[in-house]
Amino acid sequence: MSFKLGLLTMAFAMITSVSCQNKAEAGHDEPITVQSFDATIGGNKLVMVDFYTTWCGPCKKMAPFVQQIRENRSKDVIVLKVDAEAQATIADRYRLEGYPTVMFFKNGQVIGRALGYQTYENLSGFVDRFK
Repeated sequence: MSFKLGLLTMAFAMITSVSCQNKAEAGHDEPITVQSFDATIGGNKLVMVDFYTTWCGPCKKMAPFVQQIRENRSKDVIVLKVDAEAQATIADRYRLEGYPTVMFFKNGQVIGRALGYQTYENLSGFVDRFK
């Protein structure tokens, strides 16, 4: 009986640890609605959208840079983060080839796209180019 209790306790501890760790490491926002997404990208201000997945290592590694762009470049760009699997209705529109994919929008139109891991400097350079 105590062996089963020990296994159950250990399994619960592992699940709790992984669950909390994923939330802390994710660095991404709550899901955005389709209507809110469309309204945001439809404006005349530059919008940078980070399409990511929860299982993607490069996405997790890039998340702090995306957050830095949001914090440091808020006058130049609106930053959205979209979980491409959880929000497939949005992601499927753009035929994403891999993750992370960062897309830039202005007036509802795609004006730039970058596939794969990007540094802060690369992301900031895209903002400078498209703003």
